[in-house]
Amino acid sequence: METQEHTPHEHIHQDIRFDEAMSDISSLAGSPPMHRELSRLSDRGPSQDLHRRPSFVATGIPNAHPIQNVIGPGHRIQEPQVQYVLVTPEMLEQMQHSQGPWHPAPGGLGDVTPGHTTAHAAPKTSSLPVHKPSSVQHFEHHPELESNLEQHDSLPANPLARLRHKYKDYIGEFIGTMILIIFGNGVNCQAVLSKWAQGQYLSISFGWGIGVMFGVYVCGGVSGGHINPAVTIALAAFRGFPWRKVPGYFLAQTLGACVGSCLVQGNYHALLNSFEGGYNVRTFGLETSTGALFFTNTQPYMTNVGAFFSEVLATAVLMGLILCLSDQNNNPIPNGMNGLVLLWLIVGIGAALGTETAYCLNPARDLGPRIACAIFGYPRVIWTYRNCYWIYTPIIATICGALIGAFSYDLFIFSGAESPLNRPWPRKEKTEKSGLAQV
Repeated sequence: METQEHTPHEHIHQDIRFDEAMSDISSLAGSPPMHRELSRLSDRGPSQDLHRRPSFVATGIPNAHPIQNVIGPGHRIQEPQVQYVLVTPEMLEQMQHSQGPWHPAPGGLGDVTPGHTTAHAAPKTSSLPVHKPSSVQHFEHHPELESNLEQHDSLPANPLARLRHKYKDYIGEFIGTMILIIFGNGVNCQAVLSKWAQGQYLSISFGWGIGVMFGVYVCGGVSGGHINPAVTIALAAFRGFPWRKVPGYFLAQTLGACVGSCLVQGNYHALLNSFEGGYNVRTFGLETSTGALFFTNTQPYMTNVGAFFSEVLATAVLMGLILCLSDQNNNPIPNGMNGLVLLWLIVGIGAALGTETAYCLNPARDLGPRIACAIFGYPRVIWTYRNCYWIYTPIIATICGALIGAFSYDLFIFSGAESPLNRPWPRKEKTEKSGLAQV
């Protein structure tokens, strides 16, 4: 093809017939990655691939409008860019069985070039820019080709898998919070119902810390591992977590905590009966009451204001340190170590700030088990105790504490653009006042 001189401000266009371009692509059907895709299509049959997504196949051909670096008058260096051709399953099948150049169906194909708008895309009747087979070797070993051709294998294969994939965030939070409560409520029951023979306060702190660790490990890579509505709300306010997901996360976390508490109560049913003094006897506020093993309660000497402040302080410390551990510009923890570090964080908070209100730190950790206790026959006083203590301390105080902790960390330490405290402030444009009246 003959090249023509252009000024630095002009685009270079290369026009080659569409059938010639697709003929070059057809010649690549025998390459290893393409061969695997064609073989898989052939085995599955055309009817199974009618609704599959098309693949963007990297051809390693130069862009129709290459970058031009102007060195001096009359000198240009063209840097080739990888181009992508949209290939559908039907095109792959036709390329496999055809002997000659491939011809597209009407309205079937256009070229997609990274970094350019569709204003320069070739129409159906025009030609596509293509490089001759000298650059075909790049096509055969391009890593994006492998991922594009194999991405269909990871798509959900049945309705159950599609449902799980669609709601994976909420399912992950449900499972993670359930694991947290199984460990936490379980260690409470084992230590107290055995009259401290099988545990003590320190073992309770470790039990809750281990529950947090494994809860985060189970769902951290799926949903973020919040397992705490207060953390979810703070991340939505200060780290850009979608607010539309907050209600679903709150519901999933609360249901997970409720189910986890139900499992623990079922497991310790006989021991609970023995401790309470009768079959299915469940009380609250007595020496032999067991309700506080599942939901939080404050000490008798604490005032409501004091209990509220204690939870605000403990949750603020928790949230501030969570943001500190995830701050990439500060001193981030290594990959895979977040759960282990959180274990020690929970143990530390329990050892330092836990005795007054049982360090709830988590609205779901109290609300879910409280619902489970109502299901298992605990009296209604668990909802009205201390003027609805469960609302203003385990829920409101923990959410306020998480917001205060996140705000404090962002105000004094965090410098990332994710925080609203670090975004540009709106400025009012100064206008000069004119003495002339404006009509």
